[in-house]
Amino acid sequence: MPLPGIGAAPAAGSLYTELSAVTRRAFVPRLFVQIYFASPSLWYLTGNAQRAAGGLNQVTIPMQGQSMVQGQYVGYGGGFNSPVLTPGIQNGQFNLAYWVVPVPLPFGETVIQATDREISILKARMNDVYAVTRQQMATALYTNNAANPLFPDSFQNIADDGTNFPTYGGISRTNAANSAFRGQYINATSFNTVFGTLSPASVGFNRATMATLLARATDAAGGEAPTYVVMSPGDYATLNRDFIGIEQAFIDPGKSFSMDTAARSSFPNLNVSGVPIFADHFVPAGSVFGVNVKYTAMYMSEDAAFDFSGFYSLVPLGQIGQQGVVICGYNVITAKSVANFWCYGVSSPSF
Repeated sequence: MPLPGIGAAPAAGSLYTELSAVTRRAFVPRLFVQIYFASPSLWYLTGNAQRAAGGLNQVTIPMQGQSMVQGQYVGYGGGFNSPVLTPGIQNGQFNLAYWVVPVPLPFGETVIQATDREISILKARMNDVYAVTRQQMATALYTNNAANPLFPDSFQNIADDGTNFPTYGGISRTNAANSAFRGQYINATSFNTVFGTLSPASVGFNRATMATLLARATDAAGGEAPTYVVMSPGDYATLNRDFIGIEQAFIDPGKSFSMDTAARSSFPNLNVSGVPIFADHFVPAGSVFGVNVKYTAMYMSEDAAFDFSGFYSLVPLGQIGQQGVVICGYNVITAKSVANFWCYGVSSPSF
């Protein structure tokens, strides 16, 4: 509603009522959204999504969990033991999760906004479908979704060692014979022995403790470093503070400075041991995830990739209006859990 009594507008009363009846409001012909957050991890995953189709398990990945042959050193005679057939392959089997967003189009809205409108509510609603979907997908990346079989897997499922998710892809992680299928679930207190009061369980991560975490995770993954590390903004700010403390500014000889000369400080993303580190709003404080995208990807249904059904009439239901639905089938899956890590129990976020 127009606001009375501000600036040149008269106070509420008959004069203001008259002006309101005969005067247009000046609209900015754009809708400015005040909510929602970006997610770097989701942006990366959706941009590199793999295609999935039908089948009882839409994604089935053959995984080798133990050696299938045996070797030995030989002497002068060259004799060796006969080979033993050792099965070493299992299938990791995954289903897609299907997210749907119904979209209403009421009769009154259609008639009223047919011509005279400043902002199309339908267009805003359709844009909101995409935003709401991405917010849910980003949230689900970092939460424990095991209690609801309709939900997708998350980085927690992917990187767990069997403590919280005993089974992954139908393979038991708690079975001693399946130890190769366990991820890296790392307690931040495990740094206490070496770093004492500077452990990430006490003061958050600094350059030294992050380098140690990456060396440990890389070694456990067979020498493959994670593609990237993602943290909550508060935990990221704590690590960034350690970088800011060693910043240096160099002055070029003979160069002059003015009000237009900018001094740059701090870092939008960090790099430790060659691994990029960035913040994601959706990561819970106290957790740090390392992801290897060589093995970890989003799989998206080729038949339901943000697809819209189109609008259908509600007349058979005794109502003038229309309704449609947007559907997205996807899951986030890894073919090698040990190539990823989940470090938990990190303390002292900067905010």
